[in-house]
Amino acid sequence: MIQSGQASLVVLATETAPDDVSQLLGLVPSETHLKGASLRSGRVRERHVWTLDVGQLDNTEDDQSGTRALRELLNRCQVAAGRFASLPSDCEARIWWSAYSDSHQGGFVIPTALAQQLALLGVDLFGTTWCRDEDK
Repeated sequence: MIQSGQASLVVLATETAPDDVSQLLGLVPSETHLKGASLRSGRVRERHVWTLDVGQLDNTEDDQSGTRALRELLNRCQVAAGRFASLPSDCEARIWWSAYSDSHQGGFVIPTALAQQLALLGVDLFGTTWCRDEDK
């Protein structure tokens, strides 16, 4: 069963600056990185990065679905619904969602209402389920 998850909305752009992404979407990012900055690896960042991150959230007594972080991110992004299609063509937006399972099966369900909210936002979801095995 999914125990927790984390979710981020990321916009990568070759030309559009992070401040412009914020203005176009009407959202305040958690962090931004500018194209051309040096990375720890010594490489140079090839694109601007704009990120809105809700971090890792555990299940609650009322909700054992494992989708809490994704729901929180979609709720925060609701004001930008429909605006992603108007981002400049150099921008690529996606949602990254990772869920953590306490079993090897690691399956999850995205409820219809959550899928509808995602569809209204108009951003692709990239998901990963990680299976925790404390004994190995």
